[in-house]
Amino acid sequence: MTQEPSNAAVQQVKGNEPGLIAPPAAEGISHSRSWTSRLPVIVAALAVIIGTGLIATTYPVFNQTTDEAQHFAAGLEWLDLGTYNYETLTPPLGRAATAVGPYLAGTRCQGDPNVWAEGNILLAYQGHYQRTLTLARLGTLPFFWLACFVIWRFAARTYEPWLATLAVVLFAFCPLVLAHAGLATVDMAVTAMFLCALVCFWSFLQEPKASSAALAAFTAGLAVLCKLSAVPYLGVSCTALYVYSAIKTKRIPPWKYIGVGALTMVLTIWAGYRFSVGPILQKARLTPLMTARLQQMPPSLAKAITSVPVPAPSFFLGVLRAFELNKGVEYGYLLGQVYQGGRWDFFPVGIAVKTPIPFLLLAILGVILVAIRRARNAVLLLVGVAGPLLIAMSSNENIGLRYALPVYPFLAILAAYAGLWLWRAGTSAATSYACRAIVVILVLWNVVGTVHAAPDFIPYFNEVAAPYSSRILVDSDFDWGQDLKRLAAVLKERNIGFFWVAYEGTADLKLQDMPPSRMLQSNQKPAGWIAISEFKLKTDADQFGWLENYQPVCRAGKTIRLYHFDTAPAN
Repeated sequence: MTQEPSNAAVQQVKGNEPGLIAPPAAEGISHSRSWTSRLPVIVAALAVIIGTGLIATTYPVFNQTTDEAQHFAAGLEWLDLGTYNYETLTPPLGRAATAVGPYLAGTRCQGDPNVWAEGNILLAYQGHYQRTLTLARLGTLPFFWLACFVIWRFAARTYEPWLATLAVVLFAFCPLVLAHAGLATVDMAVTAMFLCALVCFWSFLQEPKASSAALAAFTAGLAVLCKLSAVPYLGVSCTALYVYSAIKTKRIPPWKYIGVGALTMVLTIWAGYRFSVGPILQKARLTPLMTARLQQMPPSLAKAITSVPVPAPSFFLGVLRAFELNKGVEYGYLLGQVYQGGRWDFFPVGIAVKTPIPFLLLAILGVILVAIRRARNAVLLLVGVAGPLLIAMSSNENIGLRYALPVYPFLAILAAYAGLWLWRAGTSAATSYACRAIVVILVLWNVVGTVHAAPDFIPYFNEVAAPYSSRILVDSDFDWGQDLKRLAAVLKERNIGFFWVAYEGTADLKLQDMPPSRMLQSNQKPAGWIAISEFKLKTDADQFGWLENYQPVCRAGKTIRLYHFDTAPAN
């Protein structure tokens, strides 16, 4: 992504950043052929392989999470029928990736008009629920691998191989990353492509030319095709890098290259929607709500939306829906409070409690170090964190730290910078050994803690926050409806023939090999067995909070409580 530095450049960086550029190989030794030169690559590759194995451990344990069915159904529509009408809020690239495996295995669209119902039908297609779900989740893995590769390539060329290795290790052993790399969703996809796009755009600013402009725009287009949040993330981050580069170099890239980039990005996004052309809203597909909204618009605008053909109409419809959702209709949960809209502290708190403590400490130190030492490409790393985080903090959607997942590749590089600086710190043998011991302890703590958390990466909270986990965050940060298989196992073990259930998720309980059940209604207090998910318990406390006064018999996984009452509890 970035140019290999010349010898002169290496010496200059070496002078500015003592201890962060490896010394040249001794005379008579072929450094490129020495096995030690390959060791950083081997360690990084091993970390990615183990991380992939940890992701795979989650497949047989968890049923579908809340969003997986709709992503899969929409992706299969794009792949099987060549249309994209089911649900346009999320673009098709990441979704189509989840549909490739099931499509090759013979799964085909069934035509249910509801995307959630269609998703459940497709997952159960021909009785292969687990196989289909696993194949769909495998479609996310290439984005995890791509993110690891770009982290390695950028960090190794900017600094040195061992720093790149440490960055990959920290990224590949981050529970939040592993959680979303193991699901048939789009958060890992946009994380990888945002990283690629920002690195490529920075390379373009360093050496403006037609090829680098086209590559930056192409990767940016792919990021947008993964998730619409990439639009403001890239908009803020790229603008900041552009202004910084213009001030520092006192020049701007020629307009012809910007034109090349703009054209490439437009064509990339249009290609993602199969070069479709049509009105943003088709009259035949208008719902009563859409009709009511159109009647509130100026007549000329309403007519244009329903009759004027545009390229990639589903993209523009998705943008309109995104603006509508960002008006504050979503509900969030933080620190025991349910609220409407967004809170600025949601994402900082989420990062603080769901990031491993060693990773967090090193990342904070890395931010300080690259800023003070003016490390090479420091602005890219800082903007890669600040851009998405600022946008997420100002958003009205507080439904998961996954919206800030794109900051983690940059945090991993910053943490690795701090780790290598600490490794080479110390002015005496004693302090040097002490610093190296700290690095070893932190890295081992991070790795062992992540392995120990498997397969429960979704509900992972670091050691300080773990005792209070569901009191801090729920939704996709803790309970995303993933523990039905564990609930089925508990019910079978206890020979429970009927139960009441309050479950938050989109999975069809009939597909989970469970006994008969009935949905627990608001303030209903029946006798017998009651299973309730933490999401319901925390976000609908006025309806189900009475259960907090009783001790559950046991838990199914981390997120479902199982109660038993011989007689109906008193009101």
